[in-house]
Amino acid sequence: MLASGATTVNQNTRISRERRLPQAGEFVVTIGQQVTPVQVIARASQQRGYTIVPAAELLGVAPETLSEYLLVEEGAAIQKKKPLLHRRSLFGGQHYTSPVNGVLYQVTNGRLILQQTPDLFELRAMMHGVVRSFLGNRGIVIETQGALIEAQWGSGREGYGTIKVVVDQRESPLRAEHIGADVRGAVLVAGHLAQLSVLELAEENSVRGVIIGSVPAEYISELSRFRFPILVTEGFGNIAMSAPVFDLLQKCEGREATLLGIAGSTWDRPEIIIPIPESDPVAPASRTIEPLRIGNQVRVWRNPYTGKVGKIVATYKRSQATEVGYRLHGADVALEDGQVLFVPYANLDMIR
Repeated sequence: MLASGATTVNQNTRISRERRLPQAGEFVVTIGQQVTPVQVIARASQQRGYTIVPAAELLGVAPETLSEYLLVEEGAAIQKKKPLLHRRSLFGGQHYTSPVNGVLYQVTNGRLILQQTPDLFELRAMMHGVVRSFLGNRGIVIETQGALIEAQWGSGREGYGTIKVVVDQRESPLRAEHIGADVRGAVLVAGHLAQLSVLELAEENSVRGVIIGSVPAEYISELSRFRFPILVTEGFGNIAMSAPVFDLLQKCEGREATLLGIAGSTWDRPEIIIPIPESDPVAPASRTIEPLRIGNQVRVWRNPYTGKVGKIVATYKRSQATEVGYRLHGADVALEDGQVLFVPYANLDMIR
């Protein structure tokens, strides 16, 4: 039988990730080139749209007379805060400036249609690695070797920084005393988030990211307002960071990590990527959910054991009776404290 899902916690694997432009653009790197997180790898122009100015209404004149008050012609470049219109009067007159940079695209029915100057979007590599291929004119594939951890939730941002584990125990919360002068540019790791004010303090001190075991569900709507990525490895509530994740992050302390905090489909979960120097060849990380077997490491998603990690010690071909009287397919799991319990497959997440 299959678990309800699988979470990758791998200390050494081959990782290939796509980096995509919002629209077609040009690349400034070549295949085989080494890249760094901050490096710009592609650029694209993003059209910002149009702004409509009700010019005749502002001046209090008939639409057909508007051309008498224009200071620029159709097709001319315009600059933000530079005069567009002027109407003389006995008291010095009225003038109106452009609200945007761009071009006076059209004058019609007493209105000015301003086409805004496109923004230049720069795509950065966000990780150490090698350029392996291009995805047409929309994206690029970067490959690296290192540790890979999949999280349960991300705040929608991405970033990179040096891993700094600020707690000794995987259930310990992130506190204000952890935010000192030495956290600038760091990715902080702790077991639990108890106060939003700690994140505000982290932002003030130029923290690059936070990896946390769990957060209270009521904080979720607030986390996206922080400029740095926040990744939750276990879930919502008060759940300790799982031992495999905490132990691996401790081993990687001092290394630079990439945090991709955009949660998407089942195969596009938030990730922590920690490149390491290449040594022996390794296989790519598998994204196939394999059947559970005796010896597999799993995480339990059932109260009161939510977030607990253990190993499969027995599987059953037939459904088994549960505590509430249902018969379900599942497996016996030996937790880290030695306790053995039957858990339905739907409440198990394999750690690979």
